[in-house]
Amino acid sequence: MKINNLKNHLHNYISFNKTNKYYHIGNSCLDKIPDQINSATIKNIPLPLKLLLRYFSPTRIKEMAQINLYAANKVKSYFDNLYGTNNYTLIAVGRSVASIAEVSKALGADVKIIPLSGLRNGLPKNIPNTDIYKKYLDSIGINKNNFAGKKKPILIDYTYSGNSLEAAQSFLEHNHLTFNKEKLTCFSINNLLKDEFFNNGWDLLFSLNRFKLYSMVGKLNIDNLKNVFTQANANTAEEYKSRAARYIRKLFLFHVFDKLSSNKFEYVKPDKELDMLNKHYLSQKAMKVQIELFIKSQNRYLEQ
Repeated sequence: MKINNLKNHLHNYISFNKTNKYYHIGNSCLDKIPDQINSATIKNIPLPLKLLLRYFSPTRIKEMAQINLYAANKVKSYFDNLYGTNNYTLIAVGRSVASIAEVSKALGADVKIIPLSGLRNGLPKNIPNTDIYKKYLDSIGINKNNFAGKKKPILIDYTYSGNSLEAAQSFLEHNHLTFNKEKLTCFSINNLLKDEFFNNGWDLLFSLNRFKLYSMVGKLNIDNLKNVFTQANANTAEEYKSRAARYIRKLFLFHVFDKLSSNKFEYVKPDKELDMLNKHYLSQKAMKVQIELFIKSQNRYLEQ
């Protein structure tokens, strides 16, 4: 395609007004792309639209897409080496690690992503609507029968103290729900990606919930399990009722699969994202989180 023709196509898709360019992308371009973005979707997108989205997308979204792809590739490679390909199922808990888990699934891992929040303080004595949650788990293939053989279920999350992951394990190990105690293994993604976490600012990204912006599941408190089927789907979750939130997730997925189609798994430091966090209105919160994380890292060092 000649350069002049390509420019004409671009002008048909978007106004080059810098102030409005992101909204023009949403209104003019992303509506043309199906919500269920995958490798096939990217393959069928016209080249002018691909170039447009690559060029005009916020750098921060492109950074986060690349980080998720890099992390997902490390997660899948780690468990492939540990258990063998197709011998395990990753069960991602809640929104924190959901985007990385979703990309791991795109890479070929067997992945289930479940909405489950409000576990930091442990499980309450009485949990309502567990029968509804069990129906949901059965509907996505998480039940005792599916893990009766050699396939290993692995519960993964991003953890601060580990309380949420332990509570999720206890919840799923109830006899009327899913697993026998000896079957389910817990794994914190912090441990797998520790160099990136503590050297390149990933801990701040997780602490300020930046990965949650792209999660395929919504927040589901343990005391409100009746909403599980709604919150388990990005098309119906409360968090994606706004047009802007849906576009951000859609644009994120475009860049994930665009990079995936090129097999580019290299690490990209989130410079623009971290710079925004430290200059934005979240800067005071970011500073507080950084101090807390530094104290925790020093405590870990002293314990060794």
